[in-house]
Amino acid sequence: MTVRRKKFEQESAPVSFMALTGDPVVELPRNATGMHRINLGPWLERGIDRWVHSCAAQLRVAASQVAPSSVVTYSKSLRYFFEYLVGQQTAPETGGFQRAHVDEFVRWLRQHAGLGDVSRRGIYTNVRTVLLALQDRGVVDQDVDLFPRNPFPLTARLKKGGAPLSLSERTRLADALRSDIIALSKGAFSGTEAEALTVYALALALRTGLNTTPLLELKRDGLSPHPFMPRMRLLKAFKRRGNATHIKSLRFQRTQDVPASVPLDGVALFEEVLRRTQPLVASAAPDVNDRVWLFRSEALRNAGTVCCMTESQLGFNSRKIVARHALQADDGAPLSLNLSRLRKTMENRLWRLSNGDLFTVAAIMGHRPEVADQSYLRVSDDMRRNAAFVGETLPETYRSGGTAVGTLEATPVGNCVDTLQGHRAPGNGTRCTDFLACFGCRSFAIVGTETDLHRLFSFYWFLEAEGRSTRSREWAEHFLALRTQIDTFTLDRFDEGVVDVAKEAARVRPLKFWSQYKRLGGTLHASP
Repeated sequence: MTVRRKKFEQESAPVSFMALTGDPVVELPRNATGMHRINLGPWLERGIDRWVHSCAAQLRVAASQVAPSSVVTYSKSLRYFFEYLVGQQTAPETGGFQRAHVDEFVRWLRQHAGLGDVSRRGIYTNVRTVLLALQDRGVVDQDVDLFPRNPFPLTARLKKGGAPLSLSERTRLADALRSDIIALSKGAFSGTEAEALTVYALALALRTGLNTTPLLELKRDGLSPHPFMPRMRLLKAFKRRGNATHIKSLRFQRTQDVPASVPLDGVALFEEVLRRTQPLVASAAPDVNDRVWLFRSEALRNAGTVCCMTESQLGFNSRKIVARHALQADDGAPLSLNLSRLRKTMENRLWRLSNGDLFTVAAIMGHRPEVADQSYLRVSDDMRRNAAFVGETLPETYRSGGTAVGTLEATPVGNCVDTLQGHRAPGNGTRCTDFLACFGCRSFAIVGTETDLHRLFSFYWFLEAEGRSTRSREWAEHFLALRTQIDTFTLDRFDEGVVDVAKEAARVRPLKFWSQYKRLGGTLHASP
């Protein structure tokens, strides 16, 4: 079995892993998790000392090669592994660890009442990563069949991050943040300084789509002029997972000093945070004094100490903001708010603005197109509703004289009353090219001519190909639903023989636009 190894499993010096003693404490650099020290000492003298020292040594190696947050995640998962070992009548030694022990650990995880399926799989994956590294160093037996291929099948389908915010949810959140920023500018904000910084962090995340760790680790000198656009600035962040610098463009507003106005653009938000935190820089520890999100702690144990905001503090204060403004999701439940959802919201919004250009969106957001396809772009409820009403959104007047057929504009999907100023047209002087929006647009028309149906079914077969190639189950289901709606509508409204002929003709010889679309790099999904 071929096993893909993590970076720290492949590269590190052969340190003294065979020693039975050593420091069970692993020191970490300051990081967004807030954990700077991992202490495995409480597991010593419980019959698994060799495991504890070996794993501590491996985590210490990992700390020099991967993100601190990853090391923290490994350590949290190892605690379950240690709990399993301690619970055995006779804990297996590192050198005698075999496939049977791995299978027992998997069964133990499945029976753990406090864990869900996704958590069990994540813990196993993290423990396996550490054990693979120990296996490479000869601490654990180098059996190629030590680990089962997929002990937690189908759990990947259960792991779904939060969906992007809907338009109404995003609007309510933006209004709440705006009111808080106005209160902060007037000195009328009643929350803590950490909560104030969280307001700015959420607002900046809405503008940039940055992930949690890059946002919290922003440097104070991260803003620089845009080389080509005078009304834009560049915000530089570091994305550890890709080992790459990530640059975001922010809108720059020249009239920031206009009396009575509140500058809410991204640059103004960033510069306001710098201004608020500047007095704390001199008092901050050397490893965080170049960070943006500084505040004085109000906790009893370290009151007055200058701290840098962590993930847990950001989450805690985000929940306070939701509660204070009584923010609700569309279903009436309290709004679940995190930066992952804001990033997906930003990405879907860019998708709509770019008319479905996956490569443009992926370049702006800083990841590969297939990652955007699979992890970020989601089929929204609005899209599903529009697709469900396809038969009703092709008004009868378009086919029966209310609008003369000669006045309709031909499109690659069918016809449109007005591609410049129609129902879903951009309205900015450019023609509408958001073809999936046609099925929820009052300006869309199908009159039933041979060429008309040929365009529609060329699009139909393009959707069929897209459904087969996409890695997203949601998009595949959405494309299938659209094709079903096209079948239902055309068979209901037009002669079945005419429909069958047009459908087969489009399959054999599709409209040139759709036959070349994929070859030219186009990828069609929908917008929220």
